[in-house]
Amino acid sequence: MGVTDKEIALWVSGCLDQKRSAQEKLYKHFYPLFMPLCMSYVSNNDDAIDIYNRAFLKVFNSLHQFNDDGPLGGWIRRIIVNTAIDFLRKEKKKMFDSPIEEAYDQKIDADALSQLTSNEILDLFRFLPPAQRLVLNLYIVEGYAHAEIAKELGISTGTSKWHLNQGRKLLQEKIYEFGILTK
Repeated sequence: MGVTDKEIALWVSGCLDQKRSAQEKLYKHFYPLFMPLCMSYVSNNDDAIDIYNRAFLKVFNSLHQFNDDGPLGGWIRRIIVNTAIDFLRKEKKKMFDSPIEEAYDQKIDADALSQLTSNEILDLFRFLPPAQRLVLNLYIVEGYAHAEIAKELGISTGTSKWHLNQGRKLLQEKIYEFGILTK
């Protein structure tokens, strides 16, 4: 039997009262939903867990700011994405050391992607360099525009486009390299 909205509301209330048991329940409830999101931004489980833990610390510290304008899961997702961006900003100098102002448009075979499971796509993301993984996540998964990505990461729009296209190219290569699909 699934968790009801009423139970989640009780956990939120308990979290606001600093009850550890309520915090644990909320943390564990969202773990299977959002850990794959964390893992899509980094290449190892330890970093993904670090992002998730940092994000939930922010959730618990700012839960009083949540107003029922939207779903709690959407609010938590936004915190997790922002936490992942903050986490990766620390590596920015390493990630964006080759700015390219002009990008060409690399397409991924849509049929190839439609045949992959979400776990296969997540596994493939882990083979991408950090900058390309971050830009792909923000552009494809989160729906950011290149201008928003550039502003958020402190890079040029052209650099954002370049990393997106390089990431797409590498993803397509990995799809065939690992025999997920054949040419």
